[in-house]
Amino acid sequence: MGSELNLAGWTRKLTGKPTITVGSVGLDGEFLQFMVNTDKVAQPASLENLQERLNNEEFDLVAVGRALLVDPDWAQKVREGCEQDLLPFSREALMTLV
Repeated sequence: MGSELNLAGWTRKLTGKPTITVGSVGLDGEFLQFMVNTDKVAQPASLENLQERLNNEEFDLVAVGRALLVDPDWAQKVREGCEQDLLPFSREALMTLV
């Protein structure tokens, strides 16, 4: 049987220590598929499941990486309920950081 818990969830459950989750937060796909396939774009994804897991104390903090790289206003847009304005992530977006 599988588990809905990720590494942060299992670590918190087994140790009781605070944890932080990370990985494709706010995006509809995993990191590697966008690095291998240069034509693929990660679209913004719903945060409902993440919020539910945070409310259930599966983990204590959430780290956001790629979504912030492409959209520095990501947190503000989420806080203001403007998720429809979030920008998609693509491999090319990383080139703008150089």
